Amino acid sequence: MTTPLWRSDELASLFDQEFEADITGVSIDTRTLQPGDLFIALADVRDGHDFVEQAVSAGAAAVMVHRDVDAAVPQLRVADTLEGLWQLGRGARQRFEGRVVALTGSSGKTTLRSWFEHVLAGAGTCHASTGSLNNHWGVPLSLARMPHDADYAVLEVGTNHPGEIAPLSQLVSPHVSLLLNVLPAHIGNFDGLDALAEEKLSIAAGLSEGGKFVVPLALQERSHWEDMISFAESGADVTAQVHPENLGTELHLDVLGESMKAFLPFHGRERVESTLALVAVLKALDVDLELVLGRLADLPLPEGRGNLHQVAGVVVVDDSYNANPGSMSMSLRSFMHQKADRKFALLGEMLELGEDAVRYHQEIARETRGLDQVFSFGQGFAACEFEAPESHYANVADFPLEDFVQDLKEGDAVLIKGSNRVFWTQGFVRDLIRALENRSNP
Repeated sequence: MTTPLWRSDELASLFDQEFEADITGVSIDTRTLQPGDLFIALADVRDGHDFVEQAVSAGAAAVMVHRDVDAAVPQLRVADTLEGLWQLGRGARQRFEGRVVALTGSSGKTTLRSWFEHVLAGAGTCHASTGSLNNHWGVPLSLARMPHDADYAVLEVGTNHPGEIAPLSQLVSPHVSLLLNVLPAHIGNFDGLDALAEEKLSIAAGLSEGGKFVVPLALQERSHWEDMISFAESGADVTAQVHPENLGTELHLDVLGESMKAFLPFHGRERVESTLALVAVLKALDVDLELVLGRLADLPLPEGRGNLHQVAGVVVVDDSYNANPGSMSMSLRSFMHQKADRKFALLGEMLELGEDAVRYHQEIARETRGLDQVFSFGQGFAACEFEAPESHYANVADFPLEDFVQDLKEGDAVLIKGSNRVFWTQGFVRDLIRALENRSNP
């Protein structure tokens, strides 16, 4: 028998009403709802109350609603279902006895979250956010799904507008808050990079007394939190000497004066910085580093975040999930170290950059020196002057993929990097790999 995520008596007490249904999960989407879930009828883009019947048909054990519905399952009636979700998230946090991490950043936070799951599995059980559940409904949903008996929880917190992070940090109430980086992502909604940095620094707002704030060394002086651990390649509390090798990177770490080694199965400065942040948080959590650092050698990368594929002798670097000026710059610098006879970069425009969009795209164009060919996509790059030979396309639908693949040779490398809707939502890398496979197996 499946252990309930929430017992009926817990829910009855939390919402101060009679309720008789144990639930095994929490859902806001009938398309992914599992039998035994509590379906929460959020009224956001579409009114979830219109889908209650579908939820019940899919096996929902109960529903949370804020208006009358016809449902043959128990109902939690609340004044507003979004606030009801927040209340459920608060209840989950209050009953949780493990250690909690809240992390934010402009780039790399989803990958880092998956690394925490992987590494902390060597020290105990870990609950973490999934997908992109890092906003005003994603964070409370991640909390509501948190098993009460896990040893650790890692919750990702994001922002598109000022004032979003602090309330979410207070909801999460972390033992350790992590700010990974501040880059010009979604900066069009902020009054410059300084305002964005202040928003990101508010991830410490929910820390309780005794909590620790892990920050990049360059931002340490901008926080007023007393107990901080800084990270950087040098000069910080957690540092590393970097030694690239053929199949990865060896790190000689200094963790608050303690020396140790670790190995990463990839290259790239941004990956090293993320690893330093990870190690700093593990230290803040009092995790035995000797017990878990060996797990760094097989760290996973979520799809579209720099994954390496070798197809028909061609290396395809899939960094297509999303892009901002900082992450694109880091991706290009890492790609420059890739061993290849010829290097091609397919760069998609970066969105939500506001009035500085032209400048940021031109700065990226200047970082392409040394590449054999650049193919740029979208209005953002339309007027840019590139250091490498460049061809421009309005969108990927106009790109002659088959001709490009036929011209590739064994020993070449291809980087794909752009904002989410340029390549990722189009399935471009999948099509590229399939075309390479078909070329080698006619």
